[in-house]
Parts: sequence; structure tokens; C-alpha cells
Amino acid sequence: MTNGRFKSVRHRVLANGINPRLSMIYFGGPPLSEKIAPLPSLMKGNESLYKEFTWFEYKNSTYGTRLADNRLGNYERIAAS
Repeated sequence: MTNGRFKSVRHRVLANGINPRLSMIYFGGPPLSEKIAPLPSLMKGNESLYKEFTWFEYKNSTYGTRLADNRLGNYERIAAS
């Protein structure tokens, strides 16, 4: 969505052995046919680093990956710096 302008932070948890941890799962997302691409306001005339894809294509490709994998790698046009 930001064309590499903002970097995503990996999810990390610091467990506390004294207090219980409460985790909640949230399922949400756009319609499966929704196209995903960088926001035009963040492009400023630059070429997109990623090929356009649908939410379905993204979800389908992530099912075979691990959390540590680069899930956008399949959609990169050029290497993001």
C-alpha cells in the first residue's frame, strides 16, 4: 500500500511468566476480488515496486508460507531497498 515507503514490523511477543497472556484473533480483509496496489498519493510519479494483485491471490499464496517469510516476494517487480 505504501510502495516500500513504510516498512512492516515483524510481530514479536515477550512472554511474561507471571501474568497470563490473552490473545485474540481477528479475521478481516477486503472482498476477495479487491485489487491491492500502492496508494496513488504515495507514488509521487514513481513506478510501483509491486505487481497489482487481488486479495484472493495474496491469501492463496500465503497459505503455504511461514510467518517469517516475505509474503510480498511473489509480487515484487524490482528489489525493494
